[in-house]
Amino acid sequence: MSQPSDNNLYRVITKAAAIFGGVQVVSILCSVIRTKVIAVLLGSVGIGIIGLYNNAIETITALTGLGIRSSSVREISEAHNREDDNELSRIVTIVRRWSWFVGLLGAVVLITLSPLLSQYTFGDDEHIWGFVWLSCTLLFNALASGEQAILQGTKQLKRLARCSVYGSIAALIVSVPLYYFMGVDGIVPSLILYAAATLIVTLLYKDRTIEQSDISLQQTVHQGRDMVTLGVFMTVSSFITTLFSYIFAAYLNARSGEATVGYYQAGFTLMNKYVGLIFTAMAMEYYPRLSGVANDNVSLSQYVGKQVEMMQLMLAPIIAIFIVLHPIMVQLLYTSDFFTINGYLLLAIQGISFKAISWSIGFVLLAKGSGKLYFITELLSDTITLALNIVGYHYWGLAGVGASYTIGFILYLIIIYAVCRHNYHIEPGRKAWMATAITTLIAVATLVSYLYVRPLAWIITLAATTASGILLYRKWKGNEMG
Repeated sequence: MSQPSDNNLYRVITKAAAIFGGVQVVSILCSVIRTKVIAVLLGSVGIGIIGLYNNAIETITALTGLGIRSSSVREISEAHNREDDNELSRIVTIVRRWSWFVGLLGAVVLITLSPLLSQYTFGDDEHIWGFVWLSCTLLFNALASGEQAILQGTKQLKRLARCSVYGSIAALIVSVPLYYFMGVDGIVPSLILYAAATLIVTLLYKDRTIEQSDISLQQTVHQGRDMVTLGVFMTVSSFITTLFSYIFAAYLNARSGEATVGYYQAGFTLMNKYVGLIFTAMAMEYYPRLSGVANDNVSLSQYVGKQVEMMQLMLAPIIAIFIVLHPIMVQLLYTSDFFTINGYLLLAIQGISFKAISWSIGFVLLAKGSGKLYFITELLSDTITLALNIVGYHYWGLAGVGASYTIGFILYLIIIYAVCRHNYHIEPGRKAWMATAITTLIAVATLVSYLYVRPLAWIITLAATTASGILLYRKWKGNEMG
């Protein structure tokens, strides 16, 4: 398949951001309503309990998921780019069968470990049955992820977008009422219904045009070996990331209680789910596109560079707006009790520009199928982050954790750039580095102004938003100069 020109590439990136940015906005609105209900009805303790349950579930999912979602997108995308229908049918069949396997495996593991999880997470045996019942969510999530990977790999972005939007709405409708009628006792059934609703909507939008391949179970295992091999490295990396997050949450719970865990989860969610929506939106199109040129290092560098440019242009006004409006956001999403996370937010937001460029470069390892390198870089990054989080909280509380968020991404950028530069000669280019530097300066200037000369912060925000809008429009129209 032909590669897009620079101007077309800007448009592809912008279109994907628009489609899935809209999806993320709807998902965020649903999450805002859900979080607000939980905060009002259950308080920080309820948010803390949900966070602890979710961390445990995500840890087991990372352990047993074999990275099928991400590794299968790479395989599906390559077959789709070659327009090989037989190969595509075979891979899709393998993905669906492996999704059932990893989902059932995760459920069994969660049931088996439920006594230990209850004791370690909550310090008692009262939550054993909660974990047992939640085991079905691992199967639901695995099946949904498999179908979503097929849509993503075959670039059916509009169908995937509809699936995500309607899934979020359905999950909200069926899960939220339980918190009102059952209080804290409604947490477990609500989480189950949330996963079930997402799966049902996903199955309604699954791709039925790809024929089932007539391969045996033995062939499924053998022919899926490359996909699973990469997936295993991704699984171990994802498991370590989630495990370290779980360990830190448990550390906070043991040191300061469930309320502090709730505050931390609230701040972390704002950074990674709300501010980070641009990352989720762009990954849907970026990863398959990068996988399609995995053997061409020149094209990889070009794609990475353009991706960084566009991301920084979009993030600059988002970061500035977040800094000046974060108290209002916290009030809307939670309650005034959560203002304790303001210091965390102001320091963590400074790391978003570094996350954007390191994130863009990091996808090269996945597109290349470099499982070992990916694992090593992620392990090193996660270890550094956990250590920074513990030290930061010990000395400066949640604000220190916010600072560690930014420092962690600076160090990760150094690591991932050195690895990709040395092994694959990947270079984002001068414009990408310049865009990153400008976004970083805007973030710092807005923060300093907000703290000391607040009207100036609003001026910087307005200027950043205006300039970003003009530049994005020029790139979309193909009138970029230089």
